[in-house]
Amino acid sequence: MANDDMADQLEGWLKDVHKLVPNEAEQERITAAGAKKLADNLTEVTRKKHYSNHKDEKYGHMADNISYNSNDIDGEHDGSSIVGWTNKYHDMNAMRLNDGTKHIRADHFVDQNLADSQDDVFNAMLDEYKKGDDD
Repeated sequence: MANDDMADQLEGWLKDVHKLVPNEAEQERITAAGAKKLADNLTEVTRKKHYSNHKDEKYGHMADNISYNSNDIDGEHDGSSIVGWTNKYHDMNAMRLNDGTKHIRADHFVDQNLADSQDDVFNAMLDEYKKGDDD
């Protein structure tokens, strides 16, 4: 009898835990909210630090080509979300500006944005998580 009671208690506990842990679809929704905030912050800092009057007809400006997706880097939907530039041209330029080269002094604007955005991203994700509680 005691084993049945213990099994029932564990089953009840497991159901309660599953209510607290988001499934992949919920995780994706939550991480996408954080990714959107990070992309917004990265767009803002890129405009402040690296916007120019140069008009690239083919690629546009790097600050105008930051995006996020609610999937992982391989395109899999596993609850992850990603942030980055929409083309390799901007991605490479951002890397050079962030990390520096022999001729470009590093300013670490991407790294600094990641550090500065942690609270904003967390709060965006928390707000999205709380929305799920209302359902």
